[in-house]
Amino acid sequence: MRRLSFPFVMPYGEYDWVVGFSATRETLAPLGAPAYIEEDSARTVGGREFYWAFEREDGLRFDVVWLESYRAADVRADPPDAKQAIAALRFLGVNAVFEERPLPDELLMKRRQARGAVWLFTGKGATQPTAVFSRKQSADSWLAKTGFSGVLVAYPLDCSRYDFEQGFGTPNLPPANSAEAQSFVGNLGERYEYVDGRQVPGTDEGGA
Repeated sequence: MRRLSFPFVMPYGEYDWVVGFSATRETLAPLGAPAYIEEDSARTVGGREFYWAFEREDGLRFDVVWLESYRAADVRADPPDAKQAIAALRFLGVNAVFEERPLPDELLMKRRQARGAVWLFTGKGATQPTAVFSRKQSADSWLAKTGFSGVLVAYPLDCSRYDFEQGFGTPNLPPANSAEAQSFVGNLGERYEYVDGRQVPGTDEGGA
């Protein structure tokens, strides 16, 4: 199980959780240090929110959001399989009474549908992206089949990299509407190196 740094890609919205449970900070201690803590109550449902995110070897990606004021946690998953998310939480050592919440069909992602971000792969030696994917799982499957080497990067949808990093408060950004902003590609977000079709451990260069 691999930890994801913040900001991570989750194609489901904050209300699209598939597992919920009551929790204290001690309940979530097995998850380790949070990837991110949102302390601005204007951006939460009230009080602080703690975030963790993980990717399992079979491609399951999930995050845990703990609402400190409510002593409750929600879990989003891609694919949105509540039972698999619960199994992953138990594997990590979280002991709680879990509530499953199936998503309605209209919220489930369809083939070739992207939400939140797309994944661009630039093959070794290429100067431009050579493949685009709607989900990381699709990219991983294709890379395993082709055995290609290169870099896979998540790019936010309907948003420039400059605006994306500005929204997260990245310091020392170039002036807006400048030549530097025009060419800004940023450093924040998920980015992975692949060799012979396999993700190189420890090459997530994203995170806040």
